[in-house]
Amino acid sequence: VALTSAMIELADEHLVRVGFEVVSPREPARRGSHVALRHDDAYRISQAMIAREVVPDFRAPDVIRLGLSPLTTRFADLGTATERTVGLMEAGEHEQVPDVRGKVT
Repeated sequence: VALTSAMIELADEHLVRVGFEVVSPREPARRGSHVALRHDDAYRISQAMIAREVVPDFRAPDVIRLGLSPLTTRFADLGTATERTVGLMEAGEHEQVPDVRGKVT
């Protein structure tokens, strides 16, 4: 709960301004161990995130999910992922990714 709450706070503070919308429930009791973010260009962004060593899960048509396990994810990792995502968005790196999708994304 603490990790997903922290990620939602970071998303509200930094990712919303580069076009993301938090679509996970705000109430901790209603969400699992991931945070879902909506963006019209989610697929290409998710591929650009992977190139920056942030590994999301893409859900068609426009959702990026970030799985946050306390066994493998530190609070510092949330800040790193947020910084890298904002950086790639501001640099337009996702716009260089072809929108060619395989069967598994």
